[in-house]
Amino acid sequence: MKETRNQLKRAKRIVVKVGSRVLVDATGKPDHERIYTLASDLASAHDSGLEMILVSSGAIAAGIEALGMTSRPTALPDLQMAAAVGQTRLMSLYSHLFGQKHIKVGQILLTNDIFQDEERRANAQNTLLNLIRHRIVPVINENDTVATEEIKFGDNDLLAALVSILVGADALILLTTTDGLKDDAGQRVPFVEQVSDDILALDKGKNGEHSTGGMKSKLMSAGKAAAADIPVVIADGQTDGIIQKILTGEDTGTLIVTR
Repeated sequence: MKETRNQLKRAKRIVVKVGSRVLVDATGKPDHERIYTLASDLASAHDSGLEMILVSSGAIAAGIEALGMTSRPTALPDLQMAAAVGQTRLMSLYSHLFGQKHIKVGQILLTNDIFQDEERRANAQNTLLNLIRHRIVPVINENDTVATEEIKFGDNDLLAALVSILVGADALILLTTTDGLKDDAGQRVPFVEQVSDDILALDKGKNGEHSTGGMKSKLMSAGKAAAADIPVVIADGQTDGIIQKILTGEDTGTLIVTR
């Protein structure tokens, strides 16, 4: 495991996925202080010469706040409306925060069908690689404004794994509100070599009101990326400096690889 942790020190192109629960406060409103801290962490990594790609949830939560809704809607048209309003607010915030660090960002909205069509997949890949080549941080989200049951990812964990494979990432970091996978005794599982049924069975949690994924979703998505030789770390996005901790090989979160 130590050697694989050390492998993270050599990672150059990193995809970081941030879940909704990391980005919102207890009331479900965007936590601007937390978003600022995460943007600063990514900016520091970018300034050190790394290629950073951000997959960010939070558009619907931002839209719910802007529209004055008291709870997350369940009807698809209302979710799409909240996403349409919230996505502009979320990107405006990222553009402002990264701009303070003199870093440009570019918005990419994707739907699952793009990955099923060879030409559209290649177009998305070319755009992402060109942004990275020009030292622009891609900020990626599912295109919730047009997504339907047939084409939506369902959560951004799978989207992050597919993007990691698409751009040939050296590492994928999935940030959530817990320090990785817990075993039956409630202890952190530091290392997973195979996402087996026994590992998936350790997920006893439920999704929060403001999120659609869960630990099982993260594990299954991590397994997909790990099968493409991309090491994955599931870690606590509420820990300050978590990205630097991971990329310096610190034993934090759950590291998932395929041997």
